[in-house]
Amino acid sequence: MRLSSLKRIECIIPFAILAIAGTVKAGSSFNKGSVEGETVLQITEKIYSNIFVRKREEHKLLVKHLLATEDYSKRYELLKLALKEILKILQEDGAKLRQSAITAESVFPTDTVEMEALARYLENTCFFAELILHLPDISYRILKTLDNWRSLIIASLSYSRSFVNILDQKSLELLGLLEQEIDESKRSDTYVNPYRLTADTSTSTPKPPKKKSKLKKGPQLSGTPRNEL
Repeated sequence: MRLSSLKRIECIIPFAILAIAGTVKAGSSFNKGSVEGETVLQITEKIYSNIFVRKREEHKLLVKHLLATEDYSKRYELLKLALKEILKILQEDGAKLRQSAITAESVFPTDTVEMEALARYLENTCFFAELILHLPDISYRILKTLDNWRSLIIASLSYSRSFVNILDQKSLELLGLLEQEIDESKRSDTYVNPYRLTADTSTSTPKPPKKKSKLKKGPQLSGTPRNEL
C-alpha cells in the first residue's frame, strides 16, 4: 500500500469511528411518513434487521483498519476514542430505552428518537465486542482507565441478546464470545482468544510485555524468586 493511501486511511478512521458509533450523522436514517407528497420508507423491525447487518460490515471494516495501524500510539489513541464514545452512547441511550420501557417483547418503536436510540445501542454493543475481541490486550489497558465499563457492557449484553428478531446469528455468537472474554466464570473449556498477545487469560488488564534483562555474572541476592506474569 502506498504512503499516500495509508495517510488517507489515518485521516478517515477518527471520523469513521464517530460516524459508525452514531455521534456524527448527516441525517436521520429513520425518517418516516411523507415529505412534500413523497412517501418515505417506514422502518419496521424486519427492515432494520437488514440495516443492522450492513452496519456490522462497517464495524468489521473499521476493525480491519485499526489492526493495520502499525504505530502503537496511534492505534491506542484511535481505540481509546472508539471505546469512550461507545460507552458514552451505551450509558445515554440505555437510559432513554429504560425510560421508554422498550424491550425485545414490546412493539418495535415508531418514534424516530426511540428507534435511533435502540439502533445505536444494539450496534455499539456489537461494535464493542468486535474491538475487544480483536484487540484485547490494548483494549484492557484502555478500559482500566475508564469507570463503570464492565457494568455497562454486562447490561448491554443482556439487553441486546434478547433481540433475536433483529440480531443475526453471527452477531449473537459474537456477543456470546464477548461474555466469555470479559467474564472468566462464563468461559467454556474450549474458549481461547487467538488475538491475545499475553499469556495471561484472566479478565484483568494485561500489561505490555517487559523486556528481559540479561543476568549479570557473579553473586546474586538471595530471597524469594519473583514470578512474572
